[in-house]
Amino acid sequence: MRERETNSRGLNPHHEIPDALVLTPIADWETDEVWKYLFSHNPPPWGGRHDFMLDLYRQAGGGECPMVLDLNTPSCGGSRFGCWTCTVVKEDRSMQGFIESGETWMQPLNTFRNWLKSVREKPEARDNMRRNNTIGIGPFNSETRKIILRRLLKTEQEVGRQLISNEEIRYIQSQWNQDFDVQNSAIRIAPDYGREVQKMAISKQTILLNKDLIDTLAPRYKLQEAWVDDLLFLVERKYPTIDSGKAKNAMVDDVIKIIDNAVRQTEINTQLA
Repeated sequence: MRERETNSRGLNPHHEIPDALVLTPIADWETDEVWKYLFSHNPPPWGGRHDFMLDLYRQAGGGECPMVLDLNTPSCGGSRFGCWTCTVVKEDRSMQGFIESGETWMQPLNTFRNWLKSVREKPEARDNMRRNNTIGIGPFNSETRKIILRRLLKTEQEVGRQLISNEEIRYIQSQWNQDFDVQNSAIRIAPDYGREVQKMAISKQTILLNKDLIDTLAPRYKLQEAWVDDLLFLVERKYPTIDSGKAKNAMVDDVIKIIDNAVRQTEINTQLA
């Protein structure tokens, strides 16, 4: 904070927003003064007292954190709280403090976070193309994403608490579908760790988008829209999944029927012409 320039009114320039100034009313307060103000003048908006928050900081600090009644009483507050998977910091001292204070069930979480930080630093775990299609270190590659999901679900089993919801797994699957996946890999990984995630139903909006695309491309490539519509129906409606061999064989048979019909229709149109 000392490195920030302060104008004559005691305001600091915002580090991102141009021409914006920031007021820092407690910049010169000691940690003890912050706790005293909270207990004396600022009750928690969720009701009750600040004891719960104080206890969190105590555990995150891995030691004592007495209630501040006067400025001569030492306090805590040096711990940092945020997303438990945050890899910005080298070491999550808050989580480590909880573990040292007796919350040993969190050890697998800390192990996962530290492993995730090490993985993100490995170039071989990433694509060599950024999302803006420029050359450089891009997002995690497909295999690394699958490994991360598997390790997360394994960690979930170890701690006995849900770390990711079914909706989030389905969202991951939707993103993988856009990037690389054609086999519903995320949804198929989940049962290996005791999670059953229903396959995503194709939305009406997606069907309409596909239909618009067909209407645009079919004339360009001299395809009969009816044939493409039939194939699209197989994928979107009749065979939204082909996990079983029976479904695969049935879909192949239907595709052959559509192609045979298309060939016959072409021959008829040629003769008539």
